[in-house]
Amino acid sequence: MGGLGKTTLVRKVYHDADVKKHFQFRVWITLSPSFKEEDLLKDIIQQLFRVLQKNVPQGMDNDRLKTAINRFLQKKRYLIVLDDVWHTDAWDAFEPVFPNNSRGSHILLTTRKTEVALTACIEFPDKVYNLGPLSPEESLDFVLQEGISKQRLPSTFEERFRKNSGKM
Repeated sequence: MGGLGKTTLVRKVYHDADVKKHFQFRVWITLSPSFKEEDLLKDIIQQLFRVLQKNVPQGMDNDRLKTAINRFLQKKRYLIVLDDVWHTDAWDAFEPVFPNNSRGSHILLTTRKTEVALTACIEFPDKVYNLGPLSPEESLDFVLQEGISKQRLPSTFEERFRKNSGKM
């Protein structure tokens, strides 16, 4: 289901200071239902080379881009986020690009499709996490924790929220 906070949760992890320190390279790619593989491969290369402050190689086809990314990441610890993956063929296209280099690298994938998650985690099915909607109480806690202080809310907000949460 859309709107459960999958991307928000992964974004918090991706931007966490300890995560930034731990991974030498981090890449965030958002896939749409009709993504263009070449554009995303170029985006990956740009994000990797930006860290090194080097010029991005030009004039490469998809196969060369995939090979370049794979070689680049071979001996590095990286975090890759593939956000909003709609189809298993998207995972199939990108999975071989990222080497399993035994350096503590990770790939996080968000999707609305259970089939995509299970395909991506075929070797590690226990790593598939299904998010459900927040309860009314969790929703209120989230709103209050995420920067909306009780001082800025109308005095009756919490009472009305709790009263109406049964209708949600």
